[in-house]
Amino acid sequence: MILKTLKFAGAALMLSGAAQAQMFIDSGVESGTYGEPIEDVALLQGCIFEQEVPTCELSSNGFSYYVSWNEPTPSYIVEALGTLYVSAPIWLRGDLVNMGDMSAELAVHAMRLDPSLDPYADIRANLQGDWVFAADPAYTSSVWGDRVTEKVNGEYSSEYKLQLADSCEKSNGQGPVMIAHINPWDEPPCMIIEAVTADKMIMQLAGGDGTLYKYVRP
Repeated sequence: MILKTLKFAGAALMLSGAAQAQMFIDSGVESGTYGEPIEDVALLQGCIFEQEVPTCELSSNGFSYYVSWNEPTPSYIVEALGTLYVSAPIWLRGDLVNMGDMSAELAVHAMRLDPSLDPYADIRANLQGDWVFAADPAYTSSVWGDRVTEKVNGEYSSEYKLQLADSCEKSNGQGPVMIAHINPWDEPPCMIIEAVTADKMIMQLAGGDGTLYKYVRP
């Protein structure tokens, strides 16, 4: 295995192998410099560079972090995030700059790409893409990263963020489950995952009557 360490602008970037199986960056900035310190594991939703201030979005259990170029995250950290894949699991250390109900602006001081941080990677990968409700094809869902967009007859219906977990309160230990974070005020629905493959998805509502909901690829 080729191990390469690059140092620039006071940071250390470690790349391991062509697939960037491990990436570590530490800017050297102390936690608490710009706001409330935080350490967390988040999944990369994506980055947008074709705008005045390039920004990346990361997700953690239904909560979104927004990381902007040089505001106050070093630009090379945002650039490094932009080289990664959707749902890349990242340990991060930083400061909460501005807080909202379901999102926050984050100053990232250090980050580490580590695929082992996502125990649901296989399920997550199979969930990606477009789905049709088998009982009524008018209802469709599209999964991109942890964002789910639902439509009825091709018209936008709703959007939420998914969280995968071993179980939830209403599943009575059954799992894994998919928790749908729709808004910060209501308890998020929890679906027990019966099966998820590349071409089918079967779930039931935790605490429901046992009805199975099957989705297939369009």
